[in-house]
Amino acid sequence: MSLTNKIWNIRSEIDESSDIVEILAKNRGIEDLQAFARVSLRNSMPDPFIFVDMERAANRIIEAIKNKQKIAVLGDYDVDGVSSVAILLKFFERVGADCAYSIPNRMDEGYGLSVANIEKYKDCLIIAVDCGANAIDELKFAKDNGIDAIVLDHHKMSEIPAAFALVNPHRPDETGDYKYLCAAGVVFLCVVAINSLLKEINFYAGKEEPDLASYLDLVALATVCDVVDLVGLNRAFVSTGLKIIKRRQNLGMDALLSTLKNCSDVNAETIAFFLGPKLNAAGRMESADLSLKLLTTKNPIEARKIALRLDDLNKERQALESEMMEKAASFAEEDQNFVCACDADWHIGIIGIIAGRLKDKYGKPSIVISRDANGIGKASCRSIEGVDISGIVKRGVEQGVILSGGGHALAAGFSVDMSKIGDLLEFLASDIKYESRLPELTADCALPLNRISVALIESIAVLEPFGAGNKRPKFVIPNVRITSAKVVGENHVSFSLTDENGNSIRGISFRSLNTPLGDVLLNEINFINALGTATISTWNGRKSVNFLLEDAAARGENIAAFSSS
Repeated sequence: MSLTNKIWNIRSEIDESSDIVEILAKNRGIEDLQAFARVSLRNSMPDPFIFVDMERAANRIIEAIKNKQKIAVLGDYDVDGVSSVAILLKFFERVGADCAYSIPNRMDEGYGLSVANIEKYKDCLIIAVDCGANAIDELKFAKDNGIDAIVLDHHKMSEIPAAFALVNPHRPDETGDYKYLCAAGVVFLCVVAINSLLKEINFYAGKEEPDLASYLDLVALATVCDVVDLVGLNRAFVSTGLKIIKRRQNLGMDALLSTLKNCSDVNAETIAFFLGPKLNAAGRMESADLSLKLLTTKNPIEARKIALRLDDLNKERQALESEMMEKAASFAEEDQNFVCACDADWHIGIIGIIAGRLKDKYGKPSIVISRDANGIGKASCRSIEGVDISGIVKRGVEQGVILSGGGHALAAGFSVDMSKIGDLLEFLASDIKYESRLPELTADCALPLNRISVALIESIAVLEPFGAGNKRPKFVIPNVRITSAKVVGENHVSFSLTDENGNSIRGISFRSLNTPLGDVLLNEINFINALGTATISTWNGRKSVNFLLEDAAARGENIAAFSSS
């Protein structure tokens, strides 16, 4: 058993002659490594008109552009929603369209389309991005009142609402193989479709055509932050978008990157762990309008000002998260199949993060509820593989214990009348059924410390970008001792790994202070087996390996016992 109470699954055995990169590729189902490395947007882009309703949506938008009808873009407050709005605002500005936008306030308005917002923009062509696929009543209201509403979304749906046009790879009547797209990916394809039709009618005669490729930084940003699989078209979006991000042409993104310390390179993990949380902090703590302004500003002074504000908001979010997590953990019960934590004082913008951390800590579906002054609870849910939390929410609505809600299999949200919290807990206890088992950590292979080198990590880059669906390779390093351990930041532990022959690399374990893992690291006792990922750090032009430790086990635990290749 590991120090974090997980079972290790080591996928491949190796020997001294093993080609590590080939093994990593095989573990990911990659048959032709050279072809995989030559990812190209040109070769990955589909004809956008293969999507149901794409042509109808594009033609209606062109009609609004030509007739000078105002277009209202209504989006979501997360990075995917904000990026989707930003793409359309940039494109519509270039083609001379009259455009407004609205992103709901998480605390006051909640997620998605509302009748109030539709009514506010009743004279506009409405385009809903990253929301709307399940807005059955709201879109019926729009249709009944003669308001054309186009939906560009990627959320699962079982019923097609009464939108003027709805482009969504999850439509029940959609036959394409692009269900992995985020909303910004769908929006970009719609822009490509609009642009192609505009060229057909010679719209750009005498003026410069928009550079659609310049929007791919936003598509890459959204694709990584929405944690959709980096496969197929998504991988091409991110690979190409990262090249554009590195050019530092988006003033806001450049300013946000400048708030990072020691950022020698920008990759998908930079987006996921640094840019994404700061951009999301705006919608969680204040207003997502801040992030939208950052991504669309043409003023470097404004960009710098907003970037610093987002950095401050993210620090506030981190402090609040730490306080909430400590209290939320007290709600966990060993004999329950789920964790449900509730408090009137919890910040609604943070409950999703806490639900995710509870899920990771206990290996159970986790629900965190913030109660408002009117007795209504707003819940955020995170689930484990094999437990479709969105289906559970749907059944809760049908049985009357949940007011409304929806989401994905692994993440959802809902509203509940707190006077029915007892009924909710009974429902969850009866409906959440799965075979309880210890969570697993999967590593690609076990490698002796002397094989973890800068050259190896650089060779692994052929598999990038890393993210959902293509995780950075994990290794087990057997029989190493912890040396030079110390606390860094608020709750991280920095250390060195040293083998019996004196070989050594630096490492860090995040958020492990005052945990069994952190205690072992700081005591520097005995040899351990270490599991984690390896990256390259650059300092004063010198490269070295940095090991990100996720878990450890006592050396007495046989590595072979963990393996189930």
